[in-house]
Amino acid sequence: MKIVCMISFMNRGAGAQQAIMRLSQQLRLRGHSAEVWFLYRRSDVDTLDLTSRCILDGKLTLPRLIFLPVYLVRGLREVRPDAVISFLPLANTLGLLSAWLAGVTVRISSHRAPAYTYSAPMRIADRILGAAGFYTAIVCVSRAVQQSFQAYPSTYRTRLEVVHNGIAWQGSSSSRLDARRKLGLPLTGFLFVAAGRLSKQKNYPLLLEAFARTKNSYLAIAGDGELESELAAFARKLDLGERVFFLGALDRRLIPDLLRSADAFVSSSLFEGQSNAVLEAMHEGLPILVSDIPEQRETVVDEATGEACALLAAVSDTSVWTAQLQRLIESADLRQQLATSAQQMVARRFTVERMIDGFEQVLLSARASPSDLPEPHYP
Repeated sequence: MKIVCMISFMNRGAGAQQAIMRLSQQLRLRGHSAEVWFLYRRSDVDTLDLTSRCILDGKLTLPRLIFLPVYLVRGLREVRPDAVISFLPLANTLGLLSAWLAGVTVRISSHRAPAYTYSAPMRIADRILGAAGFYTAIVCVSRAVQQSFQAYPSTYRTRLEVVHNGIAWQGSSSSRLDARRKLGLPLTGFLFVAAGRLSKQKNYPLLLEAFARTKNSYLAIAGDGELESELAAFARKLDLGERVFFLGALDRRLIPDLLRSADAFVSSSLFEGQSNAVLEAMHEGLPILVSDIPEQRETVVDEATGEACALLAAVSDTSVWTAQLQRLIESADLRQQLATSAQQMVARRFTVERMIDGFEQVLLSARASPSDLPEPHYP
């Protein structure tokens, strides 16, 4: 099939952007013709030698937003794809509406976060378009995300499928000492690492406050974002100047070094879709501490046995976070047990092959099923 993988914006280091590029890359390896379209640019990104285009070069403004469907319909009529797969709200709504207008018969929306995290206009537009049949299928990155749409109309819910993320992981060739040296981190001492945008979603104030109460450890955070100066000031207020390292937005090629440098990985998010960063830490074989939210539990708790391959802590309980961080520092046996369990679980449940199998099945089923809408045709 000829497939356009469309995402709302181009942004360095973001999980959804990495996931859609991985999807396009793997679809090409399976014989499909696939390319990535970014609707607009927030920052540059390494497109991994994929065929790609950015529809609007630069900031999204209201006048540019108004003309965006015109550019999309024109571009899609030129390419004539068999299918469009979209990630994130703007691509799901405006992108797939444009795909319908351009005559694309298979239009697959993919939700990478719970419904309640979208803005009100995006929620309304998504609900109407999905229920009316402008989406031929809707892929949720986790069952927790799928559950967030349960109040939607039945014509929307019947289109929902779950396809988990999958990571093709290649670890660093560096030793832990060399990886720390490369990143400018302390060469000795216990090191926690976290990765993700410096935004409200990642709940870093709680992590910093909990970490400040631990002893004999360091914390490195990779990512940039709107809270960068605020979090740096909070770390200084907590007297963490020599214990916390804000690394900024690392080049993706340095992420394996970041995880190789670590003794443990932490994720304090308020919500996720399914965290690529957690999956990468599992592949690396790190002991992990995550927030106790449905999306994270789905990733780290075995469905059959109920056993967790990571420690969990409530998103608002600083004392529990401190206790769990300290457990990881003090118990080498616990760290080894969690690391082994994490590697086994990710290899069993969250492989890139399973992810591509899932998307291929949705593509084939959507192509075989008639749409509820009359389909425009290419001129």
